[in-house]
Amino acid sequence: MYKNKIKKYRGIVVAYKANFLVVEINHHDFNDDLIDKISEKIRLLCTRRSKLDYLGLFIDVGDIVFVEAIDYKNKRAVISEVEPRKSFIKRPSVANVSLISICISVEEPIFDSNQTSRFLITAEAAKIQPIIILTKIDLIKKNDLNVLINKLKLWGYDSIPISIKKLQGIELLIDRFKQAKLTVLAGPSGVGKTSLINHLIPSLSLPTSSVSKKLKRGMHTTRHVELFDIGNGSLIADTPGFNCPEIVSNILGFSELFPEIREQLIHSKCKFRNCLHRDEPGCVINKDLERYPFYRENLEEMINSHLPYQADSI
Repeated sequence: MYKNKIKKYRGIVVAYKANFLVVEINHHDFNDDLIDKISEKIRLLCTRRSKLDYLGLFIDVGDIVFVEAIDYKNKRAVISEVEPRKSFIKRPSVANVSLISICISVEEPIFDSNQTSRFLITAEAAKIQPIIILTKIDLIKKNDLNVLINKLKLWGYDSIPISIKKLQGIELLIDRFKQAKLTVLAGPSGVGKTSLINHLIPSLSLPTSSVSKKLKRGMHTTRHVELFDIGNGSLIADTPGFNCPEIVSNILGFSELFPEIREQLIHSKCKFRNCLHRDEPGCVINKDLERYPFYRENLEEMINSHLPYQADSI
C-alpha cells in the first residue's frame, strides 16, 4: 500500500521574524477549506527541515521554497525544499533579485559620486542591471539636476529623478518597478527609501527619520529586509541603509564593473589581455574618464593586498 503523498505548496520567503522565516503563498494554491482565505496572500511562519542544513542550503528573503506540515489554525509550516536561485546579492542578503534600484538623494544628504559608485559596483558584481533613483529633486535647481543626470549617463546609467514631496516622477518609477519581479531598494540611510515605500503602500506606515544635522547623513530606520507587494505580481524590498558598501572584486575583473570602461573595450583591445588599465604599454582606456581616479585608487588598494601579477601579451 502506497503512503499518501505529502502536500507541498510553493511560496516565497518575504521576511525573517525572530528565528522563523515568513513564507507568502497565494490562497488559491490551497485546496483545503481549513485555512481562512480572507486575503489574496497567506503568510506562514516557518521553520526548516534539518536536511536542508545537511545539504548546505541557506535560505534568504526572496528564495522560492516549498512548505509542508501546515498548521492551518496558527498559520505555521515547515520548509522542505528550496529552488535554485536566479540571482543573489550578499548585502543585504536577497535572492532572485531582478532589479536593483539605487536611491541617492541630490541634497540632504548631498550627492556623493564615490558613494554612488560603490553601490553601482555592488550591483554590477551581482550581474544585476541597476537603475539610479535621484530623490529629493525639489531641493535643487533644474539646471543642477540636469548636470547630475548627464553625469550619470556618461557613467553608463539611466536615472529617474523623483520628489515624494512634490509627487514628481513617481508614476514613471512605479511603471519601472512593475516591469520587474523583485526590486531591491538600496542606498545610504536618509535618502528616502522607506518614505518611497510608504507612498507606494500607504497602509504600511513604516517608520522614517530625518537626516542628522550634525553628521549630514541619514539615520537607520529599516532594521531588516522585507518584501512588499506593489501589484502586478511585483515585489519590492526595503533594505537597511549603509553608507559605504565594501568593494568585493577580483583584480582582473574590476574594470568590467564600469560600463564606461566596458564600452571602450568593445571597439578596441589593449596590448595585454590581462591589462589593468594603469600605465601598461598599449592600454586603450581613456584616463580622462570622470571615474578613472576612483577606479585607479580602489584598484591600487586591491593590488597592495595581493601578490604581484605579470601582464601577458595577446
